[in-house]
This record gives sequence, structure tokens and C-alpha cells, in this order.
Amino acid sequence: MPSVLIVDENLLTRLGLQQLLSEDYRGLTFGEATSGAEAVIRVVRQSWDYVVLGISILGKNGLYVLQEIRSRHPNTRVLVLSAQADPQYSLRAQEWGAYGCVWKNAGRADFRRAFKNVFAGRKHFENVPSQGAAAKTVTRHGGLSAREHAVMLGYVAGKRPSEMAAELALSIKTVSTYKRRILAKLELDSIADLVRYAIHHSLS
Repeated sequence: MPSVLIVDENLLTRLGLQQLLSEDYRGLTFGEATSGAEAVIRVVRQSWDYVVLGISILGKNGLYVLQEIRSRHPNTRVLVLSAQADPQYSLRAQEWGAYGCVWKNAGRADFRRAFKNVFAGRKHFENVPSQGAAAKTVTRHGGLSAREHAVMLGYVAGKRPSEMAAELALSIKTVSTYKRRILAKLELDSIADLVRYAIHHSLS
């Protein structure tokens, strides 16, 4: 039986997705994870056919989790749920090997179309702009690696370096190194500037 891991911090979202999938597909087995750290543990313990991945999950950033899934189980098809209707998230998800990306507040018809495509092995990236349009929407944070992106969101959320080190399985020194790289890539001078940048780009 096909297995589906649903990763999202919101209980109603997880239950709603299970109900929607159960209406359209019989014989699915479900697993749940409420955080990035829990998702990685579930992925290490078991190979999943499909993963529905909330991009703003608590703990490890969703894009980092996507990278972990792709490195461990390259055949797993991942559908990303983006909390923001931002083409940058779709672009990043596509670049890192997701099968599709859909806005979290999309209607049931949009969800069904996304699931149908991903389950059939077809890519689903309706919000990805054309190459020319994408060039106009590129932001500085688009050049961050998955771990740099995760560390950036950690600082924006007010987490201490020790907290991020524990969540991301890094040393505190490495977190500080990522901090310097992030500020350099974003051309910022301080964490306060980083917070303002994140709010401006709806990254918090």
C-alpha cells in the first residue's frame, strides 16, 4: 500500500489532508510529523512513497527537510505546501527536487489537482514564473543554501545559537559561521537588519 508522510505543525491541516487523500485514493497508509526534526526521524526510520511537506514547519526549515529526504530517498515524491504565495518558494522547491508545490490556502480543487499530478509522477509547479519573469523576482535570499536558510529563519525567530545548533545537528561555531555568510550574502550588517529583511520579504 502506498505510504504518505504528512509534515505540518497544524493538526487540522494534517487531518484535513488525510481526509482529502482518503476520499480520492484507497489503501493509503499515513504517517505524521509536526516538526522538521520529527520528519527527519520518520524519514530515517522508513522510506515513504510520498511526503506532503509544510514549508514553515517548526524546528528545521522545510526546505532543509526536503534536502534531507532527497539525499536519503531520491525516489520519494515530495509535494511542498507553501505558507506564502511566493514564487521564490516554488522555485527553491523545484530546484531541490520536489515534485510539486501548492499554496497552503489553496482550494480543494487545487489540492486535488496537485495530488493527482504528483501521484501520477508529473511535476506540479503552477506558481513558478517563466524564466524571464523569474529573473525579475530573484531576491538575495534566493542564493542561500538550505542550511543557511534554516539558520536565517532561526535568528529571525529569536532562537539562540545553541538552540539552532541542537535542532540542525551543528556546532555553535558552525552556526556562527553560517550567520556571517548569511549577512554577507544578504548585504546586511546585523541581526536587526536581518529581521527587517525577513519581515519585508514575508520570511518570518
